[in-house]
Amino acid sequence: MKRFYPLIGGAILTLMASSYSMAIDVTMRQSDLGAGPLVAHVTGCLMANRSHRGTPCPEPQVLKAPDNAQRVANRLDRAWFFIDMQDFDKARAETELALGIAPNDLKARLLSARLSLTLADLPRAESDLALARKIAPDDPDVRATYAWLLLSKPAELEALREFEAVIAKHPHHRFAREQRAALLMRLGHYSAALEDFNFVVDDNPPNANSLERRSEAFLAVGKPQSAVADLSAAIKLEPSRFDLLTARADAYARADLGELALRDYDAVLATTGGSPLYVMFDNDRAKILAKRAFTYVRLRRFDNAAGDMVTAISLGGTPAILRAQVMLRRHGFSDLPLDGHDSPALRKALAACFGLDACFQGIMRAI
Repeated sequence: MKRFYPLIGGAILTLMASSYSMAIDVTMRQSDLGAGPLVAHVTGCLMANRSHRGTPCPEPQVLKAPDNAQRVANRLDRAWFFIDMQDFDKARAETELALGIAPNDLKARLLSARLSLTLADLPRAESDLALARKIAPDDPDVRATYAWLLLSKPAELEALREFEAVIAKHPHHRFAREQRAALLMRLGHYSAALEDFNFVVDDNPPNANSLERRSEAFLAVGKPQSAVADLSAAIKLEPSRFDLLTARADAYARADLGELALRDYDAVLATTGGSPLYVMFDNDRAKILAKRAFTYVRLRRFDNAAGDMVTAISLGGTPAILRAQVMLRRHGFSDLPLDGHDSPALRKALAACFGLDACFQGIMRAI
């Protein structure tokens, strides 16, 4: 099960601002699906307050209202502000204050459980959800969040039954649909997962992430051209995301459309003024170079493949080059020096290696 709820620091914000970025939400509360752990988004408030872009979002003031419902709502407003700031500890402190005012407030209890899931405090999440289930046993958000907790145990079949119960009564519950689809993919039930992804895509406004997830299901059922179509639609929605371009290149490669795959890999790996167009970590760049090398191999362009593979290996430094040289020696290139350096001899050996399936696979593992 993918768990994506990182805290985003200044360095990551810089990467997002300078390369591809997720869609920037005004607030997380507006884009929240209402269940499960809180998914970190780059919000307008976060960008404004941390990167000084746009109008800063003011912290809601504490109200001293006599009415308990108003005081709870105020604390939850403050909690959501800190969630936008990705300060989940402060957000949980605010929910604690809300629960101190009204222990049986469902919104406060559920948000407390979700924050605990986000912070990987499973015992507290379980305790909160037990209380929430007593307060509102049939609430779809509570049940879907409980199903996610079951996944973390892991108790996949029990989680699947819980998601199915939610969807049976609330077929438009997006979180339950998406999570059931992801679980069905994990269990290898790709066609059933695709049905859920189809429902999510058709039932909601166009969303790049939903289209990307459905493309994975299309690939799993052997429909790479349908995956290409979804990824192309996603790219139109978020054209600066290089991960979508890479995924479409992969789908083109699966569809034996090598030249189109190369076009997308080239776009992702492009440079301007000597600097990469898209900022990424070296290991990510190495993986994309290796994918492009594999595409070159399938097109029988071994010299191009060798150039990409040397660059990919070099990103791993001397140890990675040495691993590749050792692997080449094991596949018959006994004269190749073990010096950890790029050389014409290394490139020639790699080009020859790519014509041998076992050798090529060994080099891919050496990166």
